[in-house]
Amino acid sequence: MGRKTQAPGGTGEDGACGEIGACGRAREADVIVVGSGFGGSVAALRLSEKGYRVTVLEAGRRFRDEDFATSALDVRRVLWAPRLGCRGILRLRVRHRTVVLSGIGVGGGSLAYAGVHYRPPDEAFAAPGWDPSVDWAAELAPYYDLAEHMLGSTPAPAATPADAALLSAAERLGAGRTHHPTRVGIHLGPAGVPSPDPYFGGRGPARTGCTGCARCTSGCRAGAKNTLPKNYLHLAERTGRGARILPSTTVTGLRPAPDGRGWYVDTARGRTFAAAQVVLSAGAWGTAELLHRCRASGALPRLSAALGTRTCTNREVLLGVTGSEAGRGAAISSAVRPDDTTLVQLCRVRDLGRRTAVLFAMERRESTLTSALDRRGRLVLRAGTGPAEPTRLPAAEAVARAFAQAVRGRWAPLPLGFTAHLMGGCPLGTDPRTSVADPAHRVHGHPTLHIADASVVPANLGINPSLTITAMAERAFAAWPPAGSR
Repeated sequence: MGRKTQAPGGTGEDGACGEIGACGRAREADVIVVGSGFGGSVAALRLSEKGYRVTVLEAGRRFRDEDFATSALDVRRVLWAPRLGCRGILRLRVRHRTVVLSGIGVGGGSLAYAGVHYRPPDEAFAAPGWDPSVDWAAELAPYYDLAEHMLGSTPAPAATPADAALLSAAERLGAGRTHHPTRVGIHLGPAGVPSPDPYFGGRGPARTGCTGCARCTSGCRAGAKNTLPKNYLHLAERTGRGARILPSTTVTGLRPAPDGRGWYVDTARGRTFAAAQVVLSAGAWGTAELLHRCRASGALPRLSAALGTRTCTNREVLLGVTGSEAGRGAAISSAVRPDDTTLVQLCRVRDLGRRTAVLFAMERRESTLTSALDRRGRLVLRAGTGPAEPTRLPAAEAVARAFAQAVRGRWAPLPLGFTAHLMGGCPLGTDPRTSVADPAHRVHGHPTLHIADASVVPANLGINPSLTITAMAERAFAAWPPAGSR
């Protein structure tokens, strides 16, 4: 096993930041968490349990189940584009010929993800980017267990004709043994039937069994998907001192207090928050963009030159197949591995037509981008190391071809760069020349500034990364001491 990482200490750059004065003004919280996705939600719960006063700042809205779209075509409630009157759960950006999708709202990416949970194989942590001072596979193993419990991970039902067609396709390719149901964070109780909290001994919210509507990625109106407001954030608001979550609060800047014993966090509406410690959990895009801007403005001039490096798209592509009745069920119910590094998942997108299926492919292969700011101060993506980001994957196309044969339909690649799982940009490591934060997730040179989100995942996993982001955050915050201890 690798060297254990030293736990963070205290509640300030060199100890506690006083309630008034040490940070130059009244302090609203011990810890401010920027973003409420998988990393931020773990921070909110685990630090509240340890007695810290936590405030979570989230740019998007808070949603009730009935607030989600009734169709993926309801763009005003699906997409986030406030200037166009759209205040939904999915933000779309186009950079470096790549479409980047990310979640927004209280619960971050969990609102729009398909709820799919995978553990990477041990060899994934031997890829470039993972700091060798830590045995990541061994250290993360118990936190994967914890993350699966918290997110309610369970095998998806995969008994529709489309799942059978995917199995047939895998068998045609000699990969039949790799066909498997995905593991999903969805309550699979009686369809449409409400029940008391089935996960946390009554401390969680009531839940409703999955109705099989397959609209997981446009927002689960049934209340079956285990989004973060139904586990980590729900418990965080009711645990210890109770985390405070402020939606519709966009962070625009971050700067140390003049005495170096706390932080100021500036927001778009002109309000400035003060805290002893800050956790950045705005996603791979949001965290990198904020740190780039802080360095450019002179607020954080000591940030590592490694900022922006090892940005990853997970090498994802989409393929469409007509002629297949996908049936009811979870949005992603089964998958195959045509080779050791490629995963192809069957997706239901009911609003595109009853006889249309989408195959979603990911590849665990080395390639990276680098992020930077353009002249207008916007984040841009540039070529990094390794091969170019793909628009087509031959192994995935072989599956699509065989799947189309099985359903007597047609297939076609969607020829665009695409990722729903942007990662990296803030790699962890012991050397500040090649990493932004240390293995305990503390930014080099700023031990009370922490990062916990997809930006610390430094390599293509070739699987859905939500469980890994959650496990890494659980590991990071397990090392924090109780509030007030030294």
